[in-house]
Amino acid sequence: MARGDLSGVDRRLGVGQPITRRDFIGSTLVGAGATLLSGCAPLATTPQTVQTAGFHPWDGYGGVGDYATSNGNTQAVMDAAHVLRDGGQAGALASASATGETFDLVVVGGGFAGLGAAFQFHAGSEGRTCLVLDNHPVFGGEAKENEFSVGGYRLFGPQGSNGFMPPVGRTTLSDDLWRAVGMPMEYEFADADETFGMRLAHDSYDAMFWGEPHLDVGHYFRDGNGGRWVKNIWDDGLARTPWSDPLRRDMLRAFTGKETAHGMEGLGPWLDAMSYRNYLVRELKLHPGVADHIDPVLAIANYGFGCDVISAYAAYLLQLPGMKGYFTADTYDFSQIKIMSFPGGNTTYARYIVKHLIPDSIPGQGLENIAHGRIDFDALDRDGDPTRLRLGATAIDVRHEGDGVRVTYLRDGRAEQVRARTVAISASGQMARRIVADMPENVRANYAQFHHGAVLVVNVALNNWRFLHRLGIGAGRWYDGFGFVGSIRAPMKVGGLTAPHHPNLPTVMTFYVPFHTPGLHIDAQARLGRAQLLAKPYLDYEREIRTHMNDLFGSAGFDARRDIAGIILNRWGHAYIAPQPGFYFGGENGEGLTAPIKQGHGRIFYGHSELGWRMNYRNAITEGGRAGEQAAAALG
Repeated sequence: MARGDLSGVDRRLGVGQPITRRDFIGSTLVGAGATLLSGCAPLATTPQTVQTAGFHPWDGYGGVGDYATSNGNTQAVMDAAHVLRDGGQAGALASASATGETFDLVVVGGGFAGLGAAFQFHAGSEGRTCLVLDNHPVFGGEAKENEFSVGGYRLFGPQGSNGFMPPVGRTTLSDDLWRAVGMPMEYEFADADETFGMRLAHDSYDAMFWGEPHLDVGHYFRDGNGGRWVKNIWDDGLARTPWSDPLRRDMLRAFTGKETAHGMEGLGPWLDAMSYRNYLVRELKLHPGVADHIDPVLAIANYGFGCDVISAYAAYLLQLPGMKGYFTADTYDFSQIKIMSFPGGNTTYARYIVKHLIPDSIPGQGLENIAHGRIDFDALDRDGDPTRLRLGATAIDVRHEGDGVRVTYLRDGRAEQVRARTVAISASGQMARRIVADMPENVRANYAQFHHGAVLVVNVALNNWRFLHRLGIGAGRWYDGFGFVGSIRAPMKVGGLTAPHHPNLPTVMTFYVPFHTPGLHIDAQARLGRAQLLAKPYLDYEREIRTHMNDLFGSAGFDARRDIAGIILNRWGHAYIAPQPGFYFGGENGEGLTAPIKQGHGRIFYGHSELGWRMNYRNAITEGGRAGEQAAAALG
């Protein structure tokens, strides 16, 4: 699109504003190598929309650095995955060529679960070989980052997985792995030195619900004059909200009270027999508006959809409103935990694990190098190394053959095959049931009952955040338009690469956007949500985001044309398991849908975060690690 093709509205929104030449190189020269991305270049004179023609119109601008060609599920990743969805394996299998390689373990999936499987497999089987297949251009699953170069600063935002806490007072496999790979135990943030009179979150989830009482969060309400921001609505018992008295009363009951509707004995199966909405409205007799308010939080925080189709037990696991009365004084209280974020979300943890498994993968040592150093992609898949990581490899067929397993994957448009003595499936359930050819029928039937919600994560690089400082907030919630929440974070201190922390300097604002349609069956919501996520090209999303931000923040001096430096979209079509009633304690013998899957069969084992009942990095590592242990035990 040439500048002359832009409408007057586009020009006022800033569509077509210049971006750095470094940004252009980083988002268009796929596979050109990290050396092209070192150092800053002067501003280009070509408008962003002209440069947009140099990269995929659906993927859009990918930023700079190692992750510039791997922002969410790109078109290339989706096209490869859709070979499975559309039943196209037969042709690929017929033309597949064997690499001649045999590995003791092949792991399908390079996110936290797959990395956990590789780690735990080696923990109990020194000297054995492991190949991890990842269908993206960079490892990490949803634990990847977006990088911007703005005003000479390197800025980062999470593509998805975000929010962590160092091991505290208990031990899980994730805690053990944390220590084993050398992750720091203590972290500092820039707001310890200067707050600017604001309480900012250290991650992108805290302000949505759990940490909101301890942060400066604004709610945007429409009124006869257009709209108004109300800061910290809980400070005065919701008195400044436009809600009715009954809704205010029941919001306070749900969010601050400790009512219960059942004893602790048998609580799990009882909650799992109903939706969270039915629990709130029918059991606690709360105003339906309470469930409406929680819907997007539930959808984006862990489960993809709203209260009407998600098990009430899922809400219990997250300690959501109406559940606090079931927890004792010594319970792990989410609302009292300070959740933190690395600059690019949980990307840094994934990078530490990969460096532990493949020491040459990221040169140097220490937080600054491992978090922000460039990946040596040639070191990831090197002959002779005990762990190898093969990128851009989409598994399409896994089946027992003789005394081992044959694994077929697509890479660079070609089908390749390797042999494995054991396999750990650490990809999502919707992939697992399509690629394992000899999966037992009960496992396949249970996987067929897995539903997934779509999510869009957007990182907007800002030249400044003066508009938020004027409002006195670091995060905002709204009730119409694009998404429902957006926030900035206080930067983590990472040596000389610490991001700036001043309202006049650049930062990244992150938007987590769910796709749910209350009232429809969960299958219909899933299909519609993915259709909505995938239908728009990048430019349409860019227009929508710029328009929405002008609408929300214009009264505080925000101007999208002047203040936005770049926008990156991260589309995740199957981001979250959506556990319907019966997911946890239904099925045969009341053991839920996941128990038979975890047993594995033959030399194939399953370990991914969905099997841990709610998706986060801790459960992903635990479940992947279990599959790695099972594989090691099978080899004796």
